[in-house]
Amino acid sequence: MKEPRRPLPCLRMPGQSWLLLAASFGLFALTLGLGYLGKTYGSPGPDLAMDQLLVPGRNPVLTGLFLTADAIFSPLGNIIILALACLLLMILKKPLTAIAFGSLVAVGWLSSELGKIAVLRLRPPADATQALIAEAGHDSFPSGHTAFAAALVWGAILVLAQTRHQRTVAAVAGAVLVIVVAYSRLYLGVHYPSDVLGAVLISTAAVLFWLPVWNRLIEPPLRRSSLMVRMANTPKGGGGR
Repeated sequence: MKEPRRPLPCLRMPGQSWLLLAASFGLFALTLGLGYLGKTYGSPGPDLAMDQLLVPGRNPVLTGLFLTADAIFSPLGNIIILALACLLLMILKKPLTAIAFGSLVAVGWLSSELGKIAVLRLRPPADATQALIAEAGHDSFPSGHTAFAAALVWGAILVLAQTRHQRTVAAVAGAVLVIVVAYSRLYLGVHYPSDVLGAVLISTAAVLFWLPVWNRLIEPPLRRSSLMVRMANTPKGGGGR
């Protein structure tokens, strides 16, 4: 008689406590408060002034680099990046990791849409910032590009990295990525500094919310799913991460 396959091993992601939900809601409220303050006092004000300070320092090299970043971290680019990452994990027979990574990054990124709807902040005036790309509407706060970059980094640290060294490397490299993407939004003249800061905060709030939900409610039944076990191709229950 064929031995039944064992459940997949636990991913052992941090964040088991439901107390993280309180931290998430608190950080989310703080982020919205920042958005409302920026909307009220940032333009004209310190937010717009900081954008204008960057205009004289523009050069063709940076402009080309940041226009490329704009395209890569656009909504379509984000979907492609996330889909390719999850597909690669599936090919490596790590379905549980693929779902964990994809869901965490998606939740972190899409949280920025909640902020946009709640705050409804106008984009910086294009004539004042000499904007290099066309962006308009009440969707300035927070920056979706920056929120995706932050969520991607959290996914690498919390889901993909398995050792302290890997987490350190992911954190350092990820911080550089987030800073570059955030700065690019200011350089291009389409976001305020508080927009990119709010993006990091709201993405982090969403990740804090998702961790206990994933660990307590979603991962346990997925680990026991016969479909997931077959996809991982682990008769003895190993290698499913």
